[in-house]
Amino acid sequence: MADIGTEVQKAVEAELRTNTAVSSLFGGTTRIFTNKALPDSVYPHIIIGEDQIVGDDTECSEEDDVTVNVHVWAREETPEEGVLKAKAIAGAIRRALRKQLMLTGFTVDDWTYEGTRHLGDPDGETAHSIVTFTYLTTAD
Repeated sequence: MADIGTEVQKAVEAELRTNTAVSSLFGGTTRIFTNKALPDSVYPHIIIGEDQIVGDDTECSEEDDVTVNVHVWAREETPEEGVLKAKAIAGAIRRALRKQLMLTGFTVDDWTYEGTRHLGDPDGETAHSIVTFTYLTTAD
C-alpha cells in the first residue's frame, strides 16, 4: 500500500496544476516544487512542503490526519506587489484545496483549512505565504 503522505502530496499537486484560478495567477503555467525550489526558480512559485501524519488506527481501520503546508513564494517589482501576489495565490490555493481530494488507496473523509500565514523573507524582497490544510483519511 502507498504512503498516505505521498498520496496527499500527489493529489494536492494535481489539484493545483489543474485549477484555473491558481494557474491564472502564474500567467498560465503553475510552477510547483516538492520540498525545495531550484536555486534559479522563477517567481512566483509553490512548494508543497512539510507534512505531518497522525494515525488513529483501530482494529478495523487505518485512519490518519494528514496536515500539509503549501508554501507560496513571490517577488515582484516592489516588495508590496510581491506581498499582494503571494496573498492572491494563497487565497486561490485555499479555495482550490477546500474539497475532497482523490487519492489512490485512501479516501478523504473530511478536511479542515487550518489557516494561512503571511511572512516576509530576510532578503526584504520576497513574500512568503503558507497555506495549511488537514485531511482526515481512511485506507480503502
